[in-house]
Amino acid sequence: MAGENLQAVIAGNIAALRRLRGFTQAELAEKLGYSDKSVSKWERGDGLPDVLCLKAMADLFGVTVDYMLSADHPEEEPSPESGTGAGTGERSGGAEYQINRRNIAALSVAGVWMLSALIYAAGLIAGKSLVTGFFLAVPVSAILLVVFASLWGSRTHLFLSVTLLVWGMLLLICWLLRGRDPWLLMTLGIPATVVVWLSCRVTTKKPSADPPDSPPAS
Repeated sequence: MAGENLQAVIAGNIAALRRLRGFTQAELAEKLGYSDKSVSKWERGDGLPDVLCLKAMADLFGVTVDYMLSADHPEEEPSPESGTGAGTGERSGGAEYQINRRNIAALSVAGVWMLSALIYAAGLIAGKSLVTGFFLAVPVSAILLVVFASLWGSRTHLFLSVTLLVWGMLLLICWLLRGRDPWLLMTLGIPATVVVWLSCRVTTKKPSADPPDSPPAS
């Protein structure tokens, strides 16, 4: 009975924290490296995540493992913005860490465009038009976004970043070859986008039948 109660407590905490953070079951599963069926099973109380997964969820939600195991935690409720861990009263690696990641990505991309603008300005001073720098900034920005999406983002972020890279490269090529009327090359972006989309759908998630998700009944 105690085991069943613990499953119900963990299930309720996972569901509540997931909704508080604004994640769908699929998004949470992707961040943890499991299938959405596993998350659904945990939230129904039909199984328990293993210890490492539970710790990863606690870090993601900005709470402690004790919080995940407790039914009552007054004055310890985390907020969607602060990511306050249970009993710490400090900002943890939850929401704040996600914001920092987005800021790093945004600053990196802004730096690329700032450099392009400086090069363009220097060209104007020298009496040259260096517009190509702006066309080059598109794929360079996309490459940075691909790196950040691979490290920190979801499959959707990766798909959008790679798609931007594909179209950015095509745009740059067409600009460099503009004297030869190469704009039909842009149509290559359509099948390339389909290939990227299908590639991002390939899953490496753990199946819901993993032993850690379904411990023997006590």
